[in-house]
Amino acid sequence: MKQIVLLVETEVLIKFTTLLQSGIYLEGKQGETIGGLLTALPGFTEEYVNQRVQTIFLNGLPADDLQQRLFGTEAVIALSAAMPGLAGAIFRKDGVHASLRTETAPNLSETNQAAQPMTIRLKLFNMITMERGARILGDGCVIMASALGKFLARRPPLLSTIKTITINGRATDPHTLTSLLQSEKMIQLTVKESHDS
Repeated sequence: MKQIVLLVETEVLIKFTTLLQSGIYLEGKQGETIGGLLTALPGFTEEYVNQRVQTIFLNGLPADDLQQRLFGTEAVIALSAAMPGLAGAIFRKDGVHASLRTETAPNLSETNQAAQPMTIRLKLFNMITMERGARILGDGCVIMASALGKFLARRPPLLSTIKTITINGRATDPHTLTSLLQSEKMIQLTVKESHDS
């Protein structure tokens, strides 16, 4: 897997956080709880998860219980801060309008998959990306190469604001980066602030 490091100005870094809506990929453990997975992320303290993360979707269905265990080979988790309106009230974890939902994520029981690896795609939305996205990008995360490719293609001016690009430790240019993103499947991406004066 190629390791890509982008150095950008401080004010530009926040613009990259919306990339996390497409999802980062994590290695999960069979039987791990949603809460345990989240609090292992940089900046996601137990207090932050309990107070700030108001909406959780597991495989497209709302999930209220942070103690819900994850099983299977793949899972998709989406996190959001409080969403506005009735939809936000319905999907808010432990919300008073939760009874209006048609379906919630099932609480799966353990099977004989204990030794199987598990891939979790974690999507971050709205204020969660704004508040924690820069830290996740700065520490490095695994994403689909095509997600970064599409993200930059839709924002041509953003590509020109990148101060330096390195691929596996070697400096390169924007053209080489965009070409690589078309041929790779997954990448390890780090986006950091440039401290050049």
